[in-house]
Amino acid sequence: MKKNILFLMCTLAILGMTQAQNRSEIQLKAVETSHVAEAQEQLPSVGSWFSYVGDYSSPQIIGIGMPFNWGYMLPAELMQEYMGCSLTQFAFLDAGEEQFATHYTINIYLGGDIAPDSLVSTQEFEITGTVSDVVTFRLDTPVEIDGTQNIWLTFYNDGSIQYPAPAVADVGNPNSRWLGIDGYGWMDVASVSSEVYSWLAWVYVDGYDWIGESNESIAVYPNPTTGNLNISALGINHITVLNTLGQVVYDSHADGNTTTLDMSHYQSGVYMVRVTTDNGESVKLVSKQ
Repeated sequence: MKKNILFLMCTLAILGMTQAQNRSEIQLKAVETSHVAEAQEQLPSVGSWFSYVGDYSSPQIIGIGMPFNWGYMLPAELMQEYMGCSLTQFAFLDAGEEQFATHYTINIYLGGDIAPDSLVSTQEFEITGTVSDVVTFRLDTPVEIDGTQNIWLTFYNDGSIQYPAPAVADVGNPNSRWLGIDGYGWMDVASVSSEVYSWLAWVYVDGYDWIGESNESIAVYPNPTTGNLNISALGINHITVLNTLGQVVYDSHADGNTTTLDMSHYQSGVYMVRVTTDNGESVKLVSKQ
């Protein structure tokens, strides 16, 4: 199945006397290739994998004609839910073609609202161009989550290949589409391009499934879901759902051992479902497709 590989021809220019605020638009150009990976299934163990992207069945590969950084910012408000856990793994798309085989660097930072602040983990990894699916890597330096600082998950390629960055159609969250270019700083892709995409990457939150009441006593299914989400546990009394900005999108009292939540009107992405029962509290990550 043919996929478009989109090449962003970078024509950034500084206007007037300002530097980072006045940028010309990044121009996008579509180029076809004979084969790009078609992701087959949702990433395994989705309950502990975090991504802004819920459906990655139609990935694009992005370039801008020069080396650049791209990635996610995970707000502190969201990370409060993960306090005491650690980021221990990450996942990246191998597009399954030799032209995409190259070395990358993953950098994880703590702090910063509009740009990364303190580097706490850096690691090189290799994509072989042979897998045609998502591959996972363990972080050499895990990152502890204290719940008070924004976390930046960023990637870099030195320009050795023309199209380094996997992406999907924009999921509508500005923290899913940060772009960093030397000399121009960090920016939201939507602020400099008429065509907007969200980066395709995952990070593993180790220990998250064991917050509050044991997840073994709570069933949340189907996961991923396209509509109704069934929640089953003894003595459910409250359910709260948060999006990846940390915003509450659902909050309601409950009574009984089972309930069904209609998520059909939610945007695609990952949501935190906090279930409070007579025995305690547990949090599940649910992917809405």
